[in-house]
Amino acid sequence: SNTPSSIEESLNHPQLPHPDQTIPLSTKRIVSSIPRADELRPDGTSAPHQPKPSNPTQGNSTKNEEKKWVYPSEQQFYNAMKRKGWKADATTMNTVVRIHNAVNERGWSQIQTWERELHNVSNPRLVRFLGRPNDTSPKAMLNIMRGKRAPFDRHDWFVDRGDGVERRYVIDFYDGAIEGDSAGGFEGGKAPVNMYLDVRPALDDVGALVDRMEMAVREMLPGIFAVNSKGNGSNRRDQDS
Repeated sequence: SNTPSSIEESLNHPQLPHPDQTIPLSTKRIVSSIPRADELRPDGTSAPHQPKPSNPTQGNSTKNEEKKWVYPSEQQFYNAMKRKGWKADATTMNTVVRIHNAVNERGWSQIQTWERELHNVSNPRLVRFLGRPNDTSPKAMLNIMRGKRAPFDRHDWFVDRGDGVERRYVIDFYDGAIEGDSAGGFEGGKAPVNMYLDVRPALDDVGALVDRMEMAVREMLPGIFAVNSKGNGSNRRDQDS
């Protein structure tokens, strides 16, 4: 199929207006806060939909854009939705794109929390991502078997801690807030306003399993770890003084 596996792949779509488009859409692309690690990609090149350094066709690219992932424009997003057969409303595309970008920033923030709290890594980078909306993760499958709702999308994000090793994170996207809260969204639930993200390391090795167990304990006993964190901070200040 030529249909993109994820709406993220809208980045590969042209900036030209769609044939049935009635109003102009912005072609401006917003620079994210997510650092790129192009040198660690399997082929050693930049992602095909990202600005390339010293590329004369990217006259409006900046040094910052060459280091961070860049989000799709309203026009690219609209074209991707039309190709997937979704009901795309050009008048709401500005809102849809802003929600999309905010959700990705939230997902990255949660990955940073895992990396910072468990591995003291303050500057992880995103090597690549993979949209897998048709592949239910094992955890989501277990939740479905227990009668809970299914995620509407799944991504795998591959992260570098600075050591040149890819580590995979799984992100399940759920329509609406956490279980029990009210949810709202666009018609058909294709672009929900409220989303709950379940972000965690993929169980590709024993270390990831240990990370998930430790984070579960931290969430159950937040007070203990908060005290330890403050104590460690005091010790570091004492050592620095």
